[in-house]
Amino acid sequence: MAKRVDRMEGERVLSFEQVVAELMPFIDTPLRLEIQLGQTRMTIRELLDLEPGSLVELKKSAGEPMDVLCKDRVLLHGEVTVLEDSLGLRVTEVVDPDRKV
Repeated sequence: MAKRVDRMEGERVLSFEQVVAELMPFIDTPLRLEIQLGQTRMTIRELLDLEPGSLVELKKSAGEPMDVLCKDRVLLHGEVTVLEDSLGLRVTEVVDPDRKV
């Protein structure tokens, strides 16, 4: 089944190759990625009561994949792994492969 593409008059449609060609001048531009361990909500009082040794419960189950974000947009999911003396992330899913580029 063909995908319908709605276009405004005068809007240009680029092929994948054209998009990649237009991105080439920026291909080595560094981007800041964030690996999100989890989230929680707390009151200001609860935040101020935190001290060394305090535990914060996150809204994510143990073993659940981590989110990889760029500019607040989830791009990937992955699992935490150990690389020698540091932590790493093994990518398990590309969230929206059609929007990769």
